[in-house]
Amino acid sequence: MRLDSVFIRFYKSFNVDYMRQHDSRVQKKPWEIIKSGDAEMWYPYIQVPIDSKITAVVGANESGKSHLLSAIEKAITGKDYKEQPISSRDFCRYSERFLVTSDRNHLPDFGTEWSCVSEIECKRIKSLSDIPQSRSFDKFFLFRTGNNLLTIYLAEEEAKYSRYQVDPENNNDFKDILPGTRRLKSNIALPSSIPVQKIVQKVTGESNCTRYEILSARERQRIRKLIDEFYKNPEKFNQNKAVYGSNEDARSNKVIQELISILSNPDSNLNEEDIDKQEEEVNLAYNLLCKIAEVKEGFLLDLANSMEANDVGYTQALVDKINRQLSANLNFPNYWVQDSKFRLLMSAKDHNLEFTILDRTGSKYSFEERSSGLKYFLSYFIQHRSYEPPDHVPEILLMDEPDAFLSSQAQQDLLKIFEEVAGLKDSKFASQVIYVTHSPFLIDKNHAERIRVLDKGSDYEGTRMVKSVSKNHYEPLRSAFGAFVAETVYISHCNLMVEGPVDQVLLAGASTYLRTFEIASKRESLNLNEVTIVPAGGASNIPYLTYLARGRDSEQPAVIVLLDSDKDGNQAKKELTEKGYGPRKKAPLKKDFVLQVGDLKNCGINFAEKLSSPEVEDLIPILISVLAAQKFALEVRGIRERDVKDITEEFVQKRVESGETMFDAVNACVKACSKEPHDLDKVGFARSVIEVVNALKKDINREHRYTEALDKFEFNFKTLFRELDKRKSLAELERTREKASQKVKDLEESFFANHPNSANREDVVEFLEKLEALLLLDSSFDGDEIRKGIAGIRNDYKLQVNLGERVENYEQFKLDVERLKYLGKFASQERAEHDGISSDANSMSSPLSDNSVLADNASNQDDSANTSPSNSKFTDGRKPKAGKNENQDDPAT
Repeated sequence: MRLDSVFIRFYKSFNVDYMRQHDSRVQKKPWEIIKSGDAEMWYPYIQVPIDSKITAVVGANESGKSHLLSAIEKAITGKDYKEQPISSRDFCRYSERFLVTSDRNHLPDFGTEWSCVSEIECKRIKSLSDIPQSRSFDKFFLFRTGNNLLTIYLAEEEAKYSRYQVDPENNNDFKDILPGTRRLKSNIALPSSIPVQKIVQKVTGESNCTRYEILSARERQRIRKLIDEFYKNPEKFNQNKAVYGSNEDARSNKVIQELISILSNPDSNLNEEDIDKQEEEVNLAYNLLCKIAEVKEGFLLDLANSMEANDVGYTQALVDKINRQLSANLNFPNYWVQDSKFRLLMSAKDHNLEFTILDRTGSKYSFEERSSGLKYFLSYFIQHRSYEPPDHVPEILLMDEPDAFLSSQAQQDLLKIFEEVAGLKDSKFASQVIYVTHSPFLIDKNHAERIRVLDKGSDYEGTRMVKSVSKNHYEPLRSAFGAFVAETVYISHCNLMVEGPVDQVLLAGASTYLRTFEIASKRESLNLNEVTIVPAGGASNIPYLTYLARGRDSEQPAVIVLLDSDKDGNQAKKELTEKGYGPRKKAPLKKDFVLQVGDLKNCGINFAEKLSSPEVEDLIPILISVLAAQKFALEVRGIRERDVKDITEEFVQKRVESGETMFDAVNACVKACSKEPHDLDKVGFARSVIEVVNALKKDINREHRYTEALDKFEFNFKTLFRELDKRKSLAELERTREKASQKVKDLEESFFANHPNSANREDVVEFLEKLEALLLLDSSFDGDEIRKGIAGIRNDYKLQVNLGERVENYEQFKLDVERLKYLGKFASQERAEHDGISSDANSMSSPLSDNSVLADNASNQDDSANTSPSNSKFTDGRKPKAGKNENQDDPAT
């Protein structure tokens, strides 16, 4: 059974759907009517559609996001996660039905829509309600009104509904049929340390230890300080002591009472919420060790006994074995991309199990020494991996603002966990996921259809759901996030340079289409959360922008490039891969990272025989191109429908076969269909193509020729994405390959370990030659700067003569060698400082920082496109016309 919608009325910030209430065209639903005597009042519910897998709910602060989660819980079970039942306190305060003059308290109303109902579930529902046994259904509406009165509506013909009741005595049994809800606890983190006897209590249900052993480290510290009072002033606590003043007696009594208080009631200083949190932390540690690392409970009991007996050797052996289990089963680096060498380690100290982090530097850190985001992300990960659905019945996962403790990259990593929860291979355990956020980094750019935006109106209006978010240029999202966090050019793991916004719209739209309908593997589509599509404003701009991104810094992002196979594309590829840029006079990119559309001929894509310069639009089948052109001409240009019919396959086919590109052929057809001059806008055409393929795919009764066109569209773009993915993998491999600075560091440490105080020139020459050999195939910015530094050392210390003599001023020599690994960073910083000074002096900004043009441009492109700012002035197409003065329309030039 799957949740498709939740209906809310008169609940906290949710009042009624006032937009629907004031629309005279709307047909009233039977569940929207409230009867009062002979009168009928119409109060439409606010309906929030729920995605079959993941629903992202966004909105400004106080827009009602968290209220939606509790509304889902109360709609399904009648209670929220705190076990609070529906009450009059929940009633919307600004509803016209919130009256103090009423004879009775009003309660909010809830509803749910369910689909994919199995035959077994159908039979159980009929047995608990007055639905006839002969009636079959796989969908139903369930409304919870008044004092937990459950009403079922089944759809009939002609938009009518049959109404049935659930016997109130069967309410609890009916609740068991529906999927339950669970919350991922966003405020619980894995503790840095935990008393081992707390784990023993969890395993055995009892504790055979001293009270001191189950105390927290902080409480033990308090006890040690109090015991010091005995040690420093024993006479104060001696029963045979002489008479002292009342102040000393009071002090000694206070120490004794505090000791008794801590030992008899360790939680005396904690409130109920803190006690619950402490218990959840124990559960988290237990789940990590027993459910994820698969450590047997008896093994933990052995560890506790060994620690109590102070058997150091056996304790360490057990700890080492547990750490191997953690490393093998946790697989955390697959989700935490910030550090691929991350390891979680456990150690035994005093009476505690302590958790530490081993990072890529090889150093160990406690949780307190790292950002809080890591321990909270680890907590979410453990909760997910250790979850077992009750009775193998899937539950709906709810999460309230999980971004609170996470960095932007960690939020992107969290999306992987959500995908895993919603798409587990065993469908019995897959859960729908609903989370609320106000962070743009928790929006999955691959799935705009999953976004739900809540907006809170004034007074009576309350919270409503903004419809058609993904069709409105994400503008409601900008409003929902408040100060919108604009995307920057180089923000992701890999950056795909394209000629213009047309390519951006087509690639992002096609990828989203393939992922939405699940007709492509991961390698046959783009993950828009990991790949940033960067429109350059023309093929001629790509080499320079790539140089700015990669050629001037020791930290180089992964960049791949897609170009047309026309004259401009060929020239751009030549400049990218052959022309020297900057002081190093090196090409910005290797040929392996550049793909031209014409290269796809070798991958099974058939272009027109006479087409010499394929463009991205040539991957679109003729039939889909014609439908997209007709749609654009009718809806945007306002061309009459009878004229639009003159945009035909035959016309386009003839021009394509003569050697014209797809866009030029379709554009000529649009121009010819009407007496008035009309052009086909490239970006508008691209958007129409994406809308057409989505509409055709949803039409299960489409003609066979449309199916053939879709198959060709899917094959062409899957092939393109597969080739791009190959280049993406190579680019990311190069980015993560061991850096020149690290190679130098390893060899340097080995040399100075063997020569700590002095060295012959001969030894130094051999060491420097080894360094150069290591860097032989390294063409990176770092590598070049280090080679320059090695040449400088040879010259400064006159290493060409008297090889048997000692190197003079050895301490300075060591400093110069140690400095080699930082030369790339030094050069980068010096260049950045120089660029900053030049920029200020000339009152100019870097081309990559001019976001204003594309900020407006991106909002008019495909909703699912992974946009990024650019300074392109060619916003209506891919590239400038040959011979055109690029600055003629720019008044600032």
